[in-house]
Amino acid sequence: MAEIESAGIQAVHAQHPTALLALQKWATAGYPVAQRELAFAYATKPETHTQTRTWLEKAAKGGDTEAQFQLAEAYYKGRWGLKSDYQQAYNWYEIAANNKEGRASFMLARMSKYGQGTSQDLATSVRWLKTASEQGNAQAMFLLSNAYAAGEGTDKNPALARKWLEESAELEYPVAIQALAMELETGSQHVEKDAVKARHLIKEASDERLMRWNRYQ
Repeated sequence: MAEIESAGIQAVHAQHPTALLALQKWATAGYPVAQRELAFAYATKPETHTQTRTWLEKAAKGGDTEAQFQLAEAYYKGRWGLKSDYQQAYNWYEIAANNKEGRASFMLARMSKYGQGTSQDLATSVRWLKTASEQGNAQAMFLLSNAYAAGEGTDKNPALARKWLEESAELEYPVAIQALAMELETGSQHVEKDAVKARHLIKEASDERLMRWNRYQ
């Protein structure tokens, strides 16, 4: 697998013909990882987007979680010649989420909240936020904290709101760090006022935004 992914990097970034031939050989032999990497190599040129779709779907159907997520993204955003199709996107996000892909679970929460590709349902949205949070998605943790704090799609639970806010901040999600800092700055029934720590957290949140501005969806 490492050899295949190395060839994928060479094919995508260096457009190395030998690497592309190797990926084609492995993909034709039925390796889902090679099929996914070959799809990404073809994605660099508009004239080969048909091959991108073909190989990405083969990889997704072959069980490759990253391919499943990227195929869902393609349907959601209308990439690589595909028309935006929320229902198809939702189906592939769900498959990827069931394979423990936190980004996919987060997108299911988002789509359930706004009724994209599925019926609008806040309780289902929160359920997917919980799943995404358990799978390590920091943005989902922050939104789950908000849901528990507001009682949106679930019962109010200040203790769980606080827990997930801290978990999100621990994973360096800037908005969560800032929200936690604000709590420390003003104090609440769940946290003692600590202006010094609050200032440190606000600086940390600012630094994280500068360094990782494109990390979150």
